[in-house]
Amino acid sequence: MAALQEKIALVTGASRGIGRAIAEQFAEHGATVILTARTESALEEVAAVIRRTGRQPFVVPGDITDEGFVLRLFGAIREHFGGLDILINNAGIAPFGPVEEFPVEKFRECLEVNILAPFMCMQQAIRLMKQTGRPGKIINIGSVRSHWTEAGDGGAYNTSKAGIRAMTESVARQLHGSGLDIAVGLVCPGVVDTTLTNPNREARPNWLDPETVAQAVLHAVTAPPDVNVFDVTLFPTFQRPW
Repeated sequence: MAALQEKIALVTGASRGIGRAIAEQFAEHGATVILTARTESALEEVAAVIRRTGRQPFVVPGDITDEGFVLRLFGAIREHFGGLDILINNAGIAPFGPVEEFPVEKFRECLEVNILAPFMCMQQAIRLMKQTGRPGKIINIGSVRSHWTEAGDGGAYNTSKAGIRAMTESVARQLHGSGLDIAVGLVCPGVVDTTLTNPNREARPNWLDPETVAQAVLHAVTAPPDVNVFDVTLFPTFQRPW
């Protein structure tokens, strides 16, 4: 249970769903977890759970699409911890609707949250990892829609997830052979049972649990230093009995 002992990990969108599950699993495995999302009260709930494991999380609420906030966030990480070992770009939104009715502002927001924010966080994380010379792991949370389109009403979401896959591959190829020990990968779950996808909390036995996605992310970040778990696609392998 100490696979991440002494590791400093930043999880975006850590207040609920997949991000919360990742943060809690990382803490259970020994990491010091930096939690960020827009809602401070929800982050504090997660932090309280983590504190019961004996770990002390670092809570930094804010808007991850705001470049000024991202710079302040990484400045705080540098000041408090001296570096960063793991970045999990999890924050995301999933708007749907037919293209002829879809608001332009909503499309723009989806791209900003799902692509621009991960870009800014990767940029700052890589700069920090280079400065400190510490090995690093960066995992972006994609979707099965990073690879294919399941339905015709997800133009904005599908575009953003295809974009995060292309960006992940580009950055991974840039760093490969650079002499920097920084692995960049993508975890692409099928539909996950969270308040984002299932706000009424109906029984969804054929959907993935957030904890299952968190386990896949843990697998990627605990791979040997010379292994980059680049692209993982997840499907449920069993039906939950409820």
